[in-house]
Amino acid sequence: MAPWYDFRPSGEWRNWQTRRIQVPVGSRSWGFDSPLAHPVSYSPAARRKRRRRTLVILIVVGVVLGVAYGVVQAQGERETARAYLDVAREAIDTAAEISTALSTLVAEIEDYNRATLVERLGQMEASAEEIVTRLIDVDAPPDLTEASMFLRIAAGAWRSGMSDTRAGLLALSANPLDEEGLSTLTLGLIDLRVGDRAYGGFLSSLGDIDTTLQGGPFPSIALVPAEDALYEPRDLARRMFLAGSIAPVDDIAVSDLKLEPGPVGVRDGLPVLAVSATQSAQVVVTNRGNVDVTGITVRLQLVSNDGELYEAEQEVPGLEATSSTLLTFADLPTSAGSTYEITISLGRADDDEENDSQKFLFIVNPGG
Repeated sequence: MAPWYDFRPSGEWRNWQTRRIQVPVGSRSWGFDSPLAHPVSYSPAARRKRRRRTLVILIVVGVVLGVAYGVVQAQGERETARAYLDVAREAIDTAAEISTALSTLVAEIEDYNRATLVERLGQMEASAEEIVTRLIDVDAPPDLTEASMFLRIAAGAWRSGMSDTRAGLLALSANPLDEEGLSTLTLGLIDLRVGDRAYGGFLSSLGDIDTTLQGGPFPSIALVPAEDALYEPRDLARRMFLAGSIAPVDDIAVSDLKLEPGPVGVRDGLPVLAVSATQSAQVVVTNRGNVDVTGITVRLQLVSNDGELYEAEQEVPGLEATSSTLLTFADLPTSAGSTYEITISLGRADDDEENDSQKFLFIVNPGG
């Protein structure tokens, strides 16, 4: 029996040196520095140097970003300024056209007829409205805010002034003693002068703004020149009255009347028509005045020698000055051997009643 202190392994572990795992574990030298993370300790001087370097980098980055932002912002403001000045130039060019047209009209008003006067005033009013429309949606950059405000005031005053000027001139052209028309014209001219002064504020506010891309400096504009006697309201009313051709003339005429089918002969000095189931009358109505007219009623009466009466009427919705329209009254009731009087008349009074109707006698051929 082995002693109690015999620690030799049992027989099953006798060859323990020969027992190993199937895949050997590789081994290598780690070197001096361990691959595991270890905190690095810096001296106070090194830490200060490191902080200074970081601060310098941040400052440089900040400066670069600031410069880049400034360049982008400046470029954006230049584009906004250019866009605004382009629109402003278009609006001001339109105002200059109004100024020229109004100046010509005032200087030569005796040579205008009413149709031309109405047309020119309407064009100027529409152009003044266009200026306001152009400026509504355009944004001005900060350095042009004051100038933009002055130009908007000018545009609004020109629009209201042109509207009242047109209304006042047309009222006075019809009646030179019309006090309401005189007051309207006076207010209109005052508003135009207000617009002129506001535009002067716009020019002053531009300062040294470069307008080269807009064709150079903006022009001086005055829709109503200061101290110009031609723009005095009462004198304008007097001159229009003396011109004669500007006063409104309301004259609708029955300018032609013929029958279809037409005459086939003459008997006792009267035209003779063949019997027809489709006898019609063709009527030409002409506006010989210088004002547009609406709601014109044209009436036909056909009376036979037996006393039979036929009536019809048609409406002309509107007729512009100097224009004409053709109406046809179809299927007139006529009988062989009868004599008829046809009358065409207008259902309205105007300045010349002598041309408001036409009539004549005719005979329907008894032989068919």
